Amino acid sequence: MITGNPGTGKHTVSSRLADDLGYTILDLNQIAIEHGIFEKKDSTLDVDTKEAARIIKKLIAKDSIIVGHLAPYVVEKSQIKLAVILRKNPYKLIPIYKKRNYSKKSRQKTPQARYLA
Repeated sequence: MITGNPGTGKHTVSSRLADDLGYTILDLNQIAIEHGIFEKKDSTLDVDTKEAARIIKKLIAKDSIIVGHLAPYVVEKSQIKLAVILRKNPYKLIPIYKKRNYSKKSRQKTPQARYLA
């Protein structure tokens, strides 16, 4: 499982690992979109984490990498062998969030919000 705030490189790291190890990626954002288990608010998606957890249980395999900032809310401890939490200097996240057109409200939902205000 690879998790962390948006903009920390989760998808970059998981793609490289998947290529090197021959694993498949279970991208929580993509799963939410494919299964229609989200509600769009501002520039973010609010995902139904209970439904995502149910779907992940069916998809997870020994050679899977689960990636997404919601992973801790979707994946049970017993389902993972290793968790990687990516972090980045909050000041370096500001331009990433602006480039992605995240609203100030959605930027404030992150744990580093006190630094980004």
